[in-house]
Amino acid sequence: MAVGNRTRRNIAERIALFAIFIISLLTAWLVTELRSVIRLSAPIELGRCGLSVSMPSGNGWQCEKKWIYDGDSFALSSVLAVGGGTSRSYARCRYLLAARKSTLQERFEDETSAVGGELLQTGRQTVEQLVVDWAKISGSVPGKVKRQGRQQGRSQMTISIEPVPFEIIFGVCELGGGRRLEVEIFQTADERELLQEVFELIAKSIRFSDDGLLEAGIGLVKEVRDSAPQSIEDSGSEGRPIFFVITDARGKSIGFTMDVTVVSQADANAEIKAANYYYSRGTPADEQISLFRGDLPFDKFTWRAESSSRAGRKGTEMMAEKDVLMVRQLQGGGEESEYMLGGAAVPDIVIEPVLGKMLDSDLKAVIIDVIRPDGTIAPVFVEKMDQQAGSNALRVELLDGRGIWQQIYYDSSKKPIKIIIEQEETYTLRRADSDEIEKMFPERANLVRDRSRLLEREGI
Repeated sequence: MAVGNRTRRNIAERIALFAIFIISLLTAWLVTELRSVIRLSAPIELGRCGLSVSMPSGNGWQCEKKWIYDGDSFALSSVLAVGGGTSRSYARCRYLLAARKSTLQERFEDETSAVGGELLQTGRQTVEQLVVDWAKISGSVPGKVKRQGRQQGRSQMTISIEPVPFEIIFGVCELGGGRRLEVEIFQTADERELLQEVFELIAKSIRFSDDGLLEAGIGLVKEVRDSAPQSIEDSGSEGRPIFFVITDARGKSIGFTMDVTVVSQADANAEIKAANYYYSRGTPADEQISLFRGDLPFDKFTWRAESSSRAGRKGTEMMAEKDVLMVRQLQGGGEESEYMLGGAAVPDIVIEPVLGKMLDSDLKAVIIDVIRPDGTIAPVFVEKMDQQAGSNALRVELLDGRGIWQQIYYDSSKKPIKIIIEQEETYTLRRADSDEIEKMFPERANLVRDRSRLLEREGI
């Protein structure tokens, strides 16, 4: 009887082992099928840029299906998460507002050097009116930790890291106006067969429609640069402080802004100094001061912005020359970044002449790139609003994905008199004079009264 039971147990164990084997084969087959079938998402549009791309989604690919703003560019990613989430494979598109001028070979060599790899192959793929040049790069990254046991008769553990081979296809697509789309597919050794297929599918999905708004913006900024002293004088911002009272959605006055711009002429080279001060009443107060100095074409400038609030103190120092913007954070170890500047780029602190020129032009809408006090660069959509009763107004929409916009209203002499800003809450800025600001905010009356101190703080 005991023998019979043991026999039945052996048979059951064999059946169980066989079932486990079959399940393992099915699991391996399923994983292989998931990896080999690439499904793309619906086109993912980048707002007001005329660009859309489809990315791998489903069957192990995870994609947020939205572009993420990153200081001077937008990124769109999809990650392959199969096999317990251990896969390192990904697909990424990056939309650059401006790119360093270089040959394709130089760009591919830079990318190869950045990953410490070897350039294997280059090619070109045409998608409708677009051309995508690509390079295949191989290399290796640190992989699994390998442990080895006893050595020389002693209990000693040896740990080593095995390299994991990878391949990358890196594609470049020029979109005009200095814009560029970069496509990068990264896959490890056991997934290389998917590399070319994923790249080709993404490349074929790229759609771009040029509505001319960026070129119009480049032309507008160039016109201001070419006639900078006159443009600043026409905007009414030169030499005279400009004040705005800030009210919240309940109509309560919570703060004010003050802008000072001075143009000087020395050795036949015009120079601009500008300062901006923002104050919001509170405990503690929220304050920001920006100090700018540069040539009037805005090709070369230095700009320092500092702020303090309940969240703490922070600051940024910028230096621009020859289409390169160097940014250094004043806190947190002094992190430095380098950005390229395109033809549509203009510092936020001196944007008023550009907006004034927009009002005087026949243009209905443009896209420009605004350099902000925190050192980031963001595209901005500017359009003329419907004119009613002879009023002039512009709608300015920040295209960084946060939904921030403002409406600027001008008087008959094209000077801003009212600004409505939507950013989480609605705020209204109303033109005011220094006497009104001093009465409303006596705690900052000394600064308002002696506004030349703003420019003196720059030490220039």
